[in-house]
Amino acid sequence: MSILEVRGIEKTYSGKRILKAVSFDLESGKLTVLGGLNGIGKSTLIKMMSGDIRPDSGEIVFDGHHVELRSIVEARRIGLSAVYQEYMLVPDLTVAENIFLGSGKFTISRKKMNSEASRLLSKFGLSFDPSSKVSSLSSDEQALLEFAAAVFSEPKVLMIDDLFSVLQTESRKRLLQMIEVIKNKGTAVLVVTTDPDLMLMADHLLFMDESGVEYLPCPIERGAILERMGASSDFSILPAEGELLIEISNLAGSGQDLSLKRGEVLNIFCESGELVRAFTRAMIRQDPFTDNSVPLFREAKSFFDRFSSRSSSTPAEKYFCSNLKNTGLVSQVMLKKSGSFKSSKSLKKSFILNKESVVSVKSFLAGLERIPGFSGLVSEEDKKLSQLRFDACDLYVFVRPLLGLDPVSVNALSTVLQEIVNRSKAAVIISDEAGSSMLSTRKMRSSE
Repeated sequence: MSILEVRGIEKTYSGKRILKAVSFDLESGKLTVLGGLNGIGKSTLIKMMSGDIRPDSGEIVFDGHHVELRSIVEARRIGLSAVYQEYMLVPDLTVAENIFLGSGKFTISRKKMNSEASRLLSKFGLSFDPSSKVSSLSSDEQALLEFAAAVFSEPKVLMIDDLFSVLQTESRKRLLQMIEVIKNKGTAVLVVTTDPDLMLMADHLLFMDESGVEYLPCPIERGAILERMGASSDFSILPAEGELLIEISNLAGSGQDLSLKRGEVLNIFCESGELVRAFTRAMIRQDPFTDNSVPLFREAKSFFDRFSSRSSSTPAEKYFCSNLKNTGLVSQVMLKKSGSFKSSKSLKKSFILNKESVVSVKSFLAGLERIPGFSGLVSEEDKKLSQLRFDACDLYVFVRPLLGLDPVSVNALSTVLQEIVNRSKAAVIISDEAGSSMLSTRKMRSSE
């Protein structure tokens, strides 16, 4: 039976209609997946269903009653809980404190909170120390903790906004197991995603585009989902012959040498997040990461705050700088044209003629007008500047570029990479994502 009904929900921002007459139901004990492209309004819908923002029109019926949700806390109190794209944990608080925060059960008794938190975590097979600070956890562990904190209040409806996009393979499996646990206890689960593989797992499959939300048949083939999204499964990059551009021996102290020619896209697959950090620092001579183990998206936001050459004054900058939980990064570098560069460990300042601020991959693609979902955010001036940067630079360093990209955006990225190759430029992809190798012309594996 339906536990939650969304009826004719609409929302407009700055004259642009984000949601148009959205209607659907959620059933208790069922996994409903809401698929769609980046920027289509899925996250906005979740925020309205969980009390974070108010719809312009329409209604939400929960457990048979019309509800006016005025806050996240109010929604959670009546049984509607959500895990958002944005970073919600407090790094300086303990695991137990984060679980209790916002639940209405917070107490001064640390012993009681630790005990209850331990029971909750063990139910999902999580072995976190409830008294440890959240900042001591890895990014995957923090994502799983966000899920556990959301279900602590035993919601009747749990909404998960693209949490899978920040997880590695084993943690994705664990999260699916955790979802199965609460689903079997009668919770209605709504997962928002751009990932066709997750859409295949749905009991009920919804798809959102500019016309609204519609039901797709279940089961459904992956190819049918890609066709519905307007995407291709071919991401191959064809190499071009070019002269040697960079040679770096003992890159990031790894004992491995890097040789990069023009017309190449080199994928450096890293066995750990620490290696991603080390190789990124060596390649771009900037540090978008802090020294502790908080997630990439937290570090990236700190990087923007400290190093961005322009303030976040435009709608595009505000959007992309505040939604970094599920996006990769890209650095564009202009190199001196005096010949190939040789270094012992990293790019030297003397070889870099110009270096643009690190931006999100989504922002990079939107500025080049390659993905439609964010076109309304990017001004004509920003588009011109993005194209000028792209034309002028020689080297592009992508860090975890697939993070949070929908299939259409991955197609767009592969097209841009092929253009980089065709223009006798070069790119390096630094990632611990297994799928990133499909976007390269050559692979290099790094290990501890």
